[in-house]
Amino acid sequence: MPATKRASLLFDIDNTLIDRDAAFRDYIQHFIDRHRDAFGDENRGQVRDDMLAMDAHGRKDRQIFCRQLLETYPQLPHTEESLWQDHLSLPDFVQADHVLQEMLARLTREYQLMIISNGSANMQRRKLQQAGLTEIFEHIFISAEVGYAKPDQRLFSHALRHCDHEKIIMIGDDYVNDMQPAMAMQLKTFFINPENVDVPAKPDSQLRSIHALEEVLTCMI
Repeated sequence: MPATKRASLLFDIDNTLIDRDAAFRDYIQHFIDRHRDAFGDENRGQVRDDMLAMDAHGRKDRQIFCRQLLETYPQLPHTEESLWQDHLSLPDFVQADHVLQEMLARLTREYQLMIISNGSANMQRRKLQQAGLTEIFEHIFISAEVGYAKPDQRLFSHALRHCDHEKIIMIGDDYVNDMQPAMAMQLKTFFINPENVDVPAKPDSQLRSIHALEEVLTCMI
């Protein structure tokens, strides 16, 4: 790694690099449109909002989510397994963010860029591919491949063995899974916090959007 690199940056994927909530909202709307008969006279907007609430920004276990969806809407022509298979189309709804792509390309000149993410390898790698981000990152570590999931510090330790710099920054939107373990391991922490949610221990920086990262890095590193 060239000496000109300034730090290693560890990125979460969902709702950090990728607007996963927007992709899921589009997927759910498509799902509702394909299964109109299962919802009868129910207000489709309310059905969508209820499903989004069940999803909990993707943090709910997928088996539990599928089971809850089928219990709430028993007319859906699915089993838990077939519902999960349907859900695997979610990456198709991810939108590329060209402003983000350009920012990350600039950052690669000065920083080592890596990913540390929970989820299935197939799902997460397809999201990155759809967003046009795969080739930007030097290393991609996904819990299903490594064998540990955030907030387990062993996933972080696995990634840290590949960092070329003493200065390491974790960038993510999940306070419990991203920020707390990183803080416990004495890493710098940049919290993507668009709703300005109050948290018990303050990360080193809080960003309303990933698009503010370059400016914050310039000021802090």
